[in-house]
Formats: sequence, structure tokens, C-alpha cells
Amino acid sequence: MRVVVDTNILVGALARPRPQRLVNADEAAAIVDNIGARALVLEDLPEVDLSPDPDDNAILAAAIAGSADLIVSGDKKHVLALGQVAGIPVVTAREALERLALA
Repeated sequence: MRVVVDTNILVGALARPRPQRLVNADEAAAIVDNIGARALVLEDLPEVDLSPDPDDNAILAAAIAGSADLIVSGDKKHVLALGQVAGIPVVTAREALERLALA
């Protein structure tokens, strides 16, 4: 399953006290390092103007260009409010984990 994760999810997860109790600093560094190893790096993203916040459009463009199955975001005001982008569901981290558990 291809998943595009909004940067607010990654930064938020590594900065919150609860995950810090579950993942130590070395493990967090390994997670970040593995993202690069597992990621599909896309170039020539399409121009999109779908979010009221222009900074979100790169995330949406990456999902479209990468034929993502899900877009995961914590941005309720802009990204989650879209519901879907080009047929790609936009979901919370909790919903993404539930969907991945079923896959």
C-alpha cells in the first residue's frame, strides 16, 4: 500500500511525550533513516492548487504523482477537510493504522 504522510504527522509523532515513552532517541533516528530507504522519491510533481494552504499542495501532488492509496494528515482545517484528492482518501493517522491493519 502506498501512503503519503503529511510532515505534520511525522514531526508530531516524534515530538509528543507518549511516543517518546515507547520509542527512544536511537529508535526514532532509525525510523527517520528508514523512511528514506523505503520512500519513493518523486520528481516533476504536477501543479495542484487544491488546499487553501499552498504549503499543503506539495503533499497532495506527491500523492497524485505516486498513485498513493492514502494521504495521512493531522491538518483538520485544510487537508483532512478535503476528504479525498483525485480519488485518494485523506485520513487521520488513527484511521490509516486501522486500514493498514486490515490490509
